Amino acid sequence: MDAEGLTAVVLNWRTPGHAVRAVRALIDTGVAARRIVVVDNASGDGSVERLRRELPDCVLLALDENLGFARANNAAARALPGDAYLFVNSDAFAHGPGSVERLLGALDDPAVGIAVPRLLNPDLTLQPSVMPASTPLPELVRASGLSRLVPNRWQPALGTHWDHSESRRIQSAVGAVMLVRGRAWEDVGGFHERSFMYAEDHDLFRRAAGAGWRARFVAEAEFVHLGGASAQGRWDDPQRAERVARAEAAMVRDHLGPVRARLTLGFMAAGMAARAAFHRVRGDRERAAAQRAWLRGYLDRGRG
Repeated sequence: MDAEGLTAVVLNWRTPGHAVRAVRALIDTGVAARRIVVVDNASGDGSVERLRRELPDCVLLALDENLGFARANNAAARALPGDAYLFVNSDAFAHGPGSVERLLGALDDPAVGIAVPRLLNPDLTLQPSVMPASTPLPELVRASGLSRLVPNRWQPALGTHWDHSESRRIQSAVGAVMLVRGRAWEDVGGFHERSFMYAEDHDLFRRAAGAGWRARFVAEAEFVHLGGASAQGRWDDPQRAERVARAEAAMVRDHLGPVRARLTLGFMAAGMAARAAFHRVRGDRERAAAQRAWLRGYLDRGRG
């Protein structure tokens, strides 16, 4: 698949400088400006004016209220339908020429519905992003602290310590950058709008798999990801952690039966409790507070 029918979406909330950089990086790697939708989620800080001024050839969707991650991205996809949709966080930047083209190449396999690139930290070191879908076995392995000892060939299915050295089929990944085939997008109905933000990426992987679509990690496509740029202006680390965990817990309950969901969340909570205790003993109060926030979120019966 080529970039001609691609719709790229960059969602902004009070990070216009990042959004402009993200869009320009996409253009530099071959995406036509007219095929890029820049969504402003009611920032109210002058973002719309800056985006309109600096990205005049893009489609600008200025929302009247902050719809959250899922609803805003779904609105962008409706505004500019495409054969495939590339969702890019405002703090994620295509690294080097050809990254989008290589990502699109994954869709040459008609079974692939979602493709994700390798994510890099700002210093260009690996930012691990591929992970297993949360079910009892991988969460037990992670909670036990043995995940690092699992052989690399088993890591994507049982842990988060895979070396990301090769392109391959995966279960789930961080959705800072996600390419979704248009037919797969239609099959699953876009992002689930259950929560304001968080866990929409993992939910989409699960629903796409349930509809018969495969997901693929493309090692040859790279994006630099800063991480949490919008959330940092809204919540501190423990607040954000609790919200992410609550959304993940709601997603697990949606996709697993009652028994498997309780087991999975029990292992996830146990792992966080152990980490919180470890950091408290070490005297690292900040990290202990963050782990306790994750624990509260996993135990919360709210909907995210």
